[in-house]
Amino acid sequence: MSDKTHRPTKERVFLIEEVLPDASGFFEDEPLGLENAVENADIVLDTNVLLIPYGAGQSSLVEIVSVYNKIKTQKRLFIPAQVAREFVKNRPNKLAQLYQGISDQVSKLTTLENLSYPILESVTEFNELNTIIGEISALKSKLKTSAKNVRQKIKDWGINDPVSQAYRPVFTKDIVKEPSIDKEKTLEEMYRRYEHAIPPGYKDASKPDAGIGDFLIWKTILDIGQQNKRSLIFVSGDEKADWLHGVEGRGFLPRYELQAEFKRISKGSDFYIVPLSRLLELKKAEESTVVEVKSEEVRIKNASTVSIACPECSISGEYEISDSPGSSALPACLSCGNRFHLHRTKDGISTRQYRPFSALQKPVTREKLMEKVSCPDCGAENLKELGVSAKSTAWCICDDCEKKFPIHRRYDGTVYVNSNYDG
Repeated sequence: MSDKTHRPTKERVFLIEEVLPDASGFFEDEPLGLENAVENADIVLDTNVLLIPYGAGQSSLVEIVSVYNKIKTQKRLFIPAQVAREFVKNRPNKLAQLYQGISDQVSKLTTLENLSYPILESVTEFNELNTIIGEISALKSKLKTSAKNVRQKIKDWGINDPVSQAYRPVFTKDIVKEPSIDKEKTLEEMYRRYEHAIPPGYKDASKPDAGIGDFLIWKTILDIGQQNKRSLIFVSGDEKADWLHGVEGRGFLPRYELQAEFKRISKGSDFYIVPLSRLLELKKAEESTVVEVKSEEVRIKNASTVSIACPECSISGEYEISDSPGSSALPACLSCGNRFHLHRTKDGISTRQYRPFSALQKPVTREKLMEKVSCPDCGAENLKELGVSAKSTAWCICDDCEKKFPIHRRYDGTVYVNSNYDG
């Protein structure tokens, strides 16, 4: 008995034609270039950009909002509704970081108890030393009281923290954009794109919401491009591979699929992705603000990249997780490929094995692959077809002994044979 050679679907074979239907367009169109585009392009802000001022100074906040306001007066500033919702969700985490940071720094200050050496009590220098120790203890007590007052001030801000207050006059209802979508069709489209690794969002597919946030932001960007038909600059610190081509571990250029899709829907306009510091440079913001924002971007990048050992294979690798305490991530191990949980607590990073809930593991593809498996009865090697989705099962007949046996796909993508089946 022989198995048919596995063949990719016609859709997958001709996927590049769907992504780039106009093969000659790249050579015919001459882009404006970022420096020229910034003066007339629409500017769309990402969530991570809105959160940056929580790590910058008051003067930088004023300068950033001033730049936003100037762009808004030209009717070129937009915030996807998904970004606004994510900002509201993540804002308390930033305030909690400030609160916790003050507590952590103050708690690091240690003081001595007064020294007790009776033989030295008549020594003037010894008494001076104990006096200084007492002064330090009093200062620490005063410092703790002052820190407590600052923490209380942060709690009292509520929804009126300085960043939110600065944003309110600028981020009015007219610049917050909801995408024009049908939820069922959008979900179907998103899963189809994930099947074929069409950006953006597929890197977050393991999240409880299937990473729909990035896709909704992209749908909003496409709506703006379709309506205004001009270049668009997406201001974001996200450097994931489903937004940017990478080099040396950093984002380099927007994915060609995104550029091509935006160009089609906007009738020939260009799409760019830049960090906030680059936008500020292009808009001639104060150099001190640009430097401070760059520093915060680097801090966030470094804080969100951790070196940790996979709980499955114990091999270390670098993975990304938000810098906010309470954050979680579900990366795939760079060595064994198994997924595992990452959690950030105030004490550091913890890991645990991935044990998914079956309700969250809905197959999103009917694609199948040829897998090499051994017959549990005679041990002969067989090539058999099995779905790529987790929990897929296939009933096979051994090519040698013709006994029937099932094969299954685990959540991590590996395959196992049910040797307990009595065929």
